[in-house]
This record gives sequence, structure tokens and C-alpha cells, in this order.
Amino acid sequence: MMVADVDLGSPDGTRTHTVEVARWFAAAGLDVDLVCRGPDPGLPGVRYHRAHGSSTGARLISVNARAVAVLWRRKGGARRCYVRHEWAQVPVLAAARALGYRVVTQVDDVAYGPDYESALSPLADVVRRAATLAMGRLATGIVAVTRGIARLLADDYHVDPRKLAVLPNGVDLARFTPQDRDGAAARAGLDPRRRYVVFIGLFADWVDFPTMLRGFAGAARDRPDAHLVLVGDGPRRPEVEQLLDELGVTDRATLTGFVRDPDRVRDLIGASMVCLLAHWAPHLQRIGASPTKLAEYFASGRPVVALALPGVKEALEESGAGIAVPDDPERFAAAIGELLDDPERSAALGAAGRRAAEERYSWESVVTRTLPLFGVASPDGAGPGSSGRATAPDR
Repeated sequence: MMVADVDLGSPDGTRTHTVEVARWFAAAGLDVDLVCRGPDPGLPGVRYHRAHGSSTGARLISVNARAVAVLWRRKGGARRCYVRHEWAQVPVLAAARALGYRVVTQVDDVAYGPDYESALSPLADVVRRAATLAMGRLATGIVAVTRGIARLLADDYHVDPRKLAVLPNGVDLARFTPQDRDGAAARAGLDPRRRYVVFIGLFADWVDFPTMLRGFAGAARDRPDAHLVLVGDGPRRPEVEQLLDELGVTDRATLTGFVRDPDRVRDLIGASMVCLLAHWAPHLQRIGASPTKLAEYFASGRPVVALALPGVKEALEESGAGIAVPDDPERFAAAIGELLDDPERSAALGAAGRRAAEERYSWESVVTRTLPLFGVASPDGAGPGSSGRATAPDR
């Protein structure tokens, strides 16, 4: 049983995580029920139960009610429940435990609590903190996507460290593979004669666009064939367009808007010489980051330039797949320029990223390492990057 307050019609990392984890639970031999919002993803071996609602209250009521109903119907045979953590899904956790399920919760953010400057009212902050404390008591296992989140849950929310596993967001290794750059550019409708720098993601508050765009502008100043491709959209698009204009690089940048076709995303990454990642420091210094796009860059064999924030910095250092720099546009520009001008080094960093993706970042690997939290033995011979499978269905 999987529950997530996620709209499967949105082309973002939360949708990717939910669909891929469900897919690989089923591939591991588990019999899966999935409760989400949005269209049925049509996954083999996964029964979909659609919740509704767009406003916060309506959707949370619908997700909880739908999930509890499915938990009740499956209680005779199902034994495990996986919940993508939201403060308002404590009723699902409580119902699952009361019905005898083992519960694993995945946590990818803690945007409240001590030492966090939040727009939440004091009451809302207290409610979310109380819900997280309850989650820590109710869950039999917790997946934290960064070490920072795991430390925070243990230190501030008194979660038993033995319940915690640090598992990053992953990638579909079969789809995101190293591509011939010219061929990928042609498929993506880009001019193969240019050297592309690519960013993929939501144009959201947590992205440090000023540093990233100023860094590109600095690198492009002496490289007339350098071109920026921004894949995504969101509320900060007007700000991005204005900053590109102020920097004088509007004609050196392509904004694709949202791209729903993952194969086109693959080709846009494949056309690049450098991929970018930049998050605002204040929140992520506290919890770290493990963005899906980083694993996709790795699997595509492309080097990464990123701001040196917890989670991302360690991933780049451990993999040897890119350059982590301080929050300084000039340092960001220098790193981009260095990789644009040195194709051999860029290729070596990209190859290291692919190896890391195969060893640690595949969705299969992430799910394989989640199974023990349910008390399920990993498939025989399966481990990070393995293709082992369970031999009999389970719930």
C-alpha cells in the first residue's frame, strides 16, 4: 500500500519519485495499491486509487479518506504501508498501525521547526512539528533523502536512529543514458554547433537563479558559442526573463517551458556539455538536498556545476562527477568555463557520474534498500545497481 499527496499529472520530481518507487516495488514482487491524485500512471502490477481535490483541505481529506478505505479493504492480506510524508497524513499512519501494517515513511523536507525562518503562523508550525513527532512514533521505518534530514529527525524529533535509512532520490537508468551530443541536440531541435549549458527544474523559490544566471553570463562572455537551456517553468519565470535581459544574454538562452516527455528531457541533457544545479542556501544548509535532476545528470553522463550545499556537495565529492562551488557568481562562471573548455575532463567527470548512478542512484537500488525497513529480505543477489528480483508476490 502506497500513499502520497502528489498530483501525478504534474511533471516534477515528486511525481517521478512516487511513480518510480511504485514501479520498482511491483518489479520486486510486491502486490501494490497506490493512492494519489491525478491520472492513473498505468503501472504493471499496481492498482491505482485516485483521490481528488485541489485546495489543501479538500485534497488532504480525500487522500486520507481514500487511503484509509483501501487499508481497511486490504487488511486481511496486505501487511505494509509506504507513505510519502506530509504533516496531514498522520491519520493514514495511525490507521495503518491500528490495522497491523508495518509503516515506512519517506521524508524529503522539514520546512518548519526550530532554527527555520518560515512564513507559517506559530500555530501551523506547532501542528507540523507535532505531526512529525507522531510520524516518528508511528513509523516502523523512515527513509530520509539526505543525511541532514536524518540528523534533524533524530536530534529534534527524537526518532530512533535505528529506524532511519538515508536513501537519495534516484533515476531510471534505462531512460537516462549517455547520448551522442550532436544526435541529442538534433533530436531536441538545438544547433549542434553550440556548446550547451543545461538546467532542469521548477522555477521555484528554492532555486538560486541570480547566482546561476550571472555565472552563465560570466562564462559566456568570452565564449560566443555557449548557450543556456532552461528546462522548466514556474512562478519565477518573469524574474528569470528580466534577469536574462539585464545581463544581456536573452539571445544566448532558450526557455523550453515544462517538458512532459521524459525522452525529450533526456535529449536536452544529452545535448549539454555542462549541467547546472543551484539552490538557495538558508533552508538547505539545515537539511541538505537530493534532487532528482542530479541523479538524471549523473545517469546521462554529463558533468555538473553546483552550489556547494549539504547533500549536493557530498554527492559530487563522493562520485567525482562535477564541481561544487561557493555561492559566488564568479566562481560559478569559472567552473562552467573550465568544463566547457576541457572536453576530456568533462567526459571523465560525466563517466564518473554514470558509474555513481549505476552503483547508488538507480530507482531499483533505492527500492532494494528500502525493503529491509518493511522486514522484507532483499531479492536474492540484489544490491545497489543489481537487477535481482523477488520470486513470489507479496503485499
